[in-house]
Amino acid sequence: MADWKSVPLGVDLGATRVRLAYGRIDRTGTIRVDAVVSRDLPDGGWAKSDADLKLVAAVAEDAWSELRVRERRCILAVGPPAAAVRYVALPPMSWAERLRAARFDVARWPGWDTAIDPIVRVHSVEHRNGIYAIGAVRREVLDRRLAVLRAAGLRPVAVDHESLALHRALGASTAIVDVSAERTSVHVYGEAGPLCAVSALAGAEITRGIAQELAIDLESAERRKRILGCAGAGAGARDAVVASIASLLERFRARAVIDRIAVTGNGARLPNFAESLRDATGVAAEMPVPKLLEGEAYPSDVIRTAAPDWSLAVGLLAWSTAS
Repeated sequence: MADWKSVPLGVDLGATRVRLAYGRIDRTGTIRVDAVVSRDLPDGGWAKSDADLKLVAAVAEDAWSELRVRERRCILAVGPPAAAVRYVALPPMSWAERLRAARFDVARWPGWDTAIDPIVRVHSVEHRNGIYAIGAVRREVLDRRLAVLRAAGLRPVAVDHESLALHRALGASTAIVDVSAERTSVHVYGEAGPLCAVSALAGAEITRGIAQELAIDLESAERRKRILGCAGAGAGARDAVVASIASLLERFRARAVIDRIAVTGNGARLPNFAESLRDATGVAAEMPVPKLLEGEAYPSDVIRTAAPDWSLAVGLLAWSTAS
């Protein structure tokens, strides 16, 4: 046991749920996941009031207490549209010059003009070839997430991009589709780095479709969706979500090869969702289990069921092994 030491927690602050992953690493660089805890957020948990943010912090602190560990360092993620990452080639220059060049480059990105005042960082990807990753995040979004984690007693040490964390967890695929409650994120991986896009059609759209067709409230529709999927209701909304994902993937096909799609996120746990996406795109689609979860911490059936919900937190847990 002395050969294992803890790594920073992976913290996934979602729109409707908080997930914390705890694990350890050995001398060979192998990470073992010891525990993952999920907590639902009450409605309006991410509203802008300080009271709501304190509520999210209380939920995160409760999740951490269930882990029963001393580790408080953590890695968090921000994804599109609040964050973006691109790979660029830069000539030899000083660190300060690279940062100025990166800020100039970000100002030319659509929707990232200087009025936003984003936080910009540069990291080496291939030092020999002068390839760097430029990352930008909207300051307000990051500040709120950092405030929540610090109020929960956690100590953020790094911020990752969702596309990179998910690829770390589900790296065998050339595209990853993350279907959450309020948004669907599409990440396509090529030589130029991750290509990302977001659709507003996601799990909540399917819930609303079920509620409308059956004339029931949203809470009942959500419970029904989790138990029965779209059996008898909500199929049209599901097809609309799938069509929006297929459209985003088609947009990237001219810039990267897409031959395998990994589907993750709670909204993707509907029966036959991956099959529907395969039919819409003509590309093999599956809901894989991160290899990091294939251990002794949980039974295999629990892992298969929880994997879509835990993938991002587990990918963040593996941040320590990223090159």
